[in-house]
Amino acid sequence: MSTVSLKELAIDGRPAFAYTGGQGEPLLLVHGGWGGASMHWATVWDRFAERYQVIAPELPGIGRSDQEGLGSIGAYARWIERLLDGLGVSSAWCVGNSIGASVVSSLAALRAARCRGLVLVNGTPLPSLPRVVGWLGKQPLPRQVLRALVRKLSYNPGILGRAFADPRRAPAALRAVLDHPSPPQLDVMLDVVLQGGARAPLDERPLLVWGEEDRLAGSTARDAKKLHVSLPGSQLTFIPAAGHCPQVEAPEAFVDAVSRFIEARSAAARAQGPGHPNNTAA
Repeated sequence: MSTVSLKELAIDGRPAFAYTGGQGEPLLLVHGGWGGASMHWATVWDRFAERYQVIAPELPGIGRSDQEGLGSIGAYARWIERLLDGLGVSSAWCVGNSIGASVVSSLAALRAARCRGLVLVNGTPLPSLPRVVGWLGKQPLPRQVLRALVRKLSYNPGILGRAFADPRRAPAALRAVLDHPSPPQLDVMLDVVLQGGARAPLDERPLLVWGEEDRLAGSTARDAKKLHVSLPGSQLTFIPAAGHCPQVEAPEAFVDAVSRFIEARSAAARAQGPGHPNNTAA
């Protein structure tokens, strides 16, 4: 029986949902754009809950497709911050997969004190974009073209062979999204991507955990190496025989990589004394 369960709270007077469980240092798990927390994290959250306080939110419009999307990466980062406030958590280790990596990167850039450490999983910080790009995305014809492109690259069954080392490991919930004639997440994600990311610098020294067999555009092993070079002090760990969601295809290796990173950073923080940011109470 799982030790992680769904919790409901309110953010700005609206329902918000997160899977929580376990005890220890808070560990935030932010899912990607294909679906919700269970699809992305159910394979690992019980393992993590043996060591940490797991917090896996359902992002509005993506994890909870019955809710309205928030429109931008920055808005999702601020929503995460209010979620942590509602749970009484001052800071957490922040892990994000795919577009979730952009969300936790934005949180770390805008509110560094909320992030004890950053783990990017087959995802990158979104670059800032000119406002005209977001405007174009609202015009009927350009939006139709861009939507078709996102559909082709990210929301059709044909991508499973590029996204997974073994497509048979893809969750049934993901297959249902990709088979849908008009996935509700698609338009939400289009809006998010067209708004771009935060302009604030990212000062964290993140861990990059990468499924080595990811062949999706923008998140290949080659892209991971480029990101590693662009982020001074970052660490890069490849997980073999895994693709865009290494936590799904290789859960033990994934938990081990993230846990070793947290333990090493925590030990270093303890050695530096109680004033170190990672020594703040949950």
